[in-house]
Amino acid sequence: MAQPGRSVADWGVVPNSGRDQSRQIQQAILELSAAGQSVIIPAGRYVCAVLTLPSNTAILGIPGLTILSTSGGAAILHFQNVENIQLRGLSFSGAGVSGRDCRNLSICDCQVLSSTGDGFVCSGSGLIIAGNRAAACSQAAIWVEGDGMATSNLISGPGRFGLRIGGANRLGKLSVVNNVISGTQTGIAVSNSDAGYALIAMNMITGAAQGGIRALNGDELTGKDLTKGGSEAFRNLAIAANVSV
Repeated sequence: MAQPGRSVADWGVVPNSGRDQSRQIQQAILELSAAGQSVIIPAGRYVCAVLTLPSNTAILGIPGLTILSTSGGAAILHFQNVENIQLRGLSFSGAGVSGRDCRNLSICDCQVLSSTGDGFVCSGSGLIIAGNRAAACSQAAIWVEGDGMATSNLISGPGRFGLRIGGANRLGKLSVVNNVISGTQTGIAVSNSDAGYALIAMNMITGAAQGGIRALNGDELTGKDLTKGGSEAFRNLAIAANVSV
């Protein structure tokens, strides 16, 4: 992946300035990713929106202290059809991250403080979504579709889904293990598409009024709570040792 990098301060980015710094941060991302170096964002709050990531981008922040903030709407970080993306130690306020059809995407030790839509949206192959926190997302806190894993994430409500697994036409090959979800309407919503296979195990779900684990037909919930039995109706789902209270 990327070699030791440079701070966005070298592009005139100032923490806690209150002004939109999208242009400067975007320029730093493009230049450093092209040079094979990491983008380092120091502690502070940065107002920005719709930053596009090319292939081979690594962005590193200080966990809990580097905050990318927007008033809401489109994802703060947006990327599609790229490879080798690494995000670590970043916090997002107002909106989250959207990475679609990616290869080798890693999001670790990040958090969404709030989002008017989804938190982390990730699709493709080689997905590692691990050790993140997400709260107060209106739709899905974490939405994963494709091949990879979502593990050890800590999610709180009051959004529609804690974890959303798969899309209308594809589930992917996914391991969804050891996540803690509280206060979302549905804990884990999993596509009923037969294109793929999912292992959903050892997740702790509390306070999900519409069920701990539910199947999705498109965007609509279907069937009963699969933590209470009935997963045998879906030959491509292995659901075991989850707790929903």
